[in-house]
Amino acid sequence: MMNLLKIYRPIWQFLLVFFGTYSFFSGLYFYFLDYWSAHGIVVDPITNVVGQQVQWTLQYLGYDGLVTPWAGTEDVVISIMNQPVARLVEGCNAVSVMILFAAFVIGIPQKISRSLLFLFFGFMALYGINILRIVLISIGIYIRPRWATILHDVVFPGIIYGMVLLLWIIWIWQYKSKVNTDG
Repeated sequence: MMNLLKIYRPIWQFLLVFFGTYSFFSGLYFYFLDYWSAHGIVVDPITNVVGQQVQWTLQYLGYDGLVTPWAGTEDVVISIMNQPVARLVEGCNAVSVMILFAAFVIGIPQKISRSLLFLFFGFMALYGINILRIVLISIGIYIRPRWATILHDVVFPGIIYGMVLLLWIIWIWQYKSKVNTDG
């Protein structure tokens, strides 16, 4: 039994660091959400900023887009041409996805500076693709309302999780090339 633990030590170490990091940062994020909720802020600041940037992007692309709080909820409504097309909820701000991404990167050890730089650019890429996916799906629902379910249930998660997967693959390639040059 001890031999199996020794053989698979890197895997156990990765899993321990991954789940520890994910749990820690998820706990901090839920504390952040509870803090704002307890202080009477209906829409948390991150979701609010995402909504503002979605509105700005829609308007930049020539759509009469408006993102406003939905009365009595923690959500905001995305409207195009005064027609509500989507709700932007806390889960749409990509923070949970960024935490998942970070836990994986931290779980595969590399130099701290390299990890922090990759995390920074990964967060920027995820944030940007998240704004873009919300905008594109909102436009898609506005143009083809019948596609709302497929856009939300398939395309919406496919874009963001596809980006996470791509970033993870890049991170593993960097790790693999580091191991190959060191060994």
